[in-house]
Amino acid sequence: MQVYLFLSGMKRIVALIFSGVMVFSVAKAQEFNAALIVGSNFSQIDGDQLGGYNKLGLNAGLEISREVNEDWDAAFRIMLSMKGSKKVIDPEVFQPTLKISYHYVEVPLIAKYKGFGNVVPYGGVSLGVNIYNQRDDNGIITEEDDLRAMETALHIGADYVLNDKFNIGLKHSYSLLSIRNQGVIVVSPTWFGRAGWYNRLFTIGLTRNLNAK
Repeated sequence: MQVYLFLSGMKRIVALIFSGVMVFSVAKAQEFNAALIVGSNFSQIDGDQLGGYNKLGLNAGLEISREVNEDWDAAFRIMLSMKGSKKVIDPEVFQPTLKISYHYVEVPLIAKYKGFGNVVPYGGVSLGVNIYNQRDDNGIITEEDDLRAMETALHIGADYVLNDKFNIGLKHSYSLLSIRNQGVIVVSPTWFGRAGWYNRLFTIGLTRNLNAK
């Protein structure tokens, strides 16, 4: 079942990537804007009882956008996003280690508001497919059998326009649905009383506008 869901999700992502490449190839002619994004994720998993944005990962990909009107742009991105969680170890005390790594290819659909000058807030949702699943439990490497092949996430962020070529940005992302199929016993407060595991992360990134000379 997991394999079927993964392949089904990959078909959707490949179709979206193909569409993105086609759009990119005619970007200038059709008044689209293309940009490269490279950044770092600082992530945790709500529900794994670890806490802290201690897992560092790459966030990189391509954005295609188009102006809707003077104040708004619509855009989609094709991103590699490395998420997960990591237990912080006190070097003075012997403790078992734990690192969870979940990597996704995701396609966010976002709306940008340009009415604040150089500060451009945005928000949207994404569909992602898990392409890497590893649990390093004190050196014992396994996979999470109950990890869902697909993730739907909410993204809220803002870019600061440095010049015509570069923006810097900060983004917060959160899974809308649990990323695990297995039920979880709740021992701490959760958002809206939800049980499960949810990717939560902050991303700092640099955007290069490819249309600028």
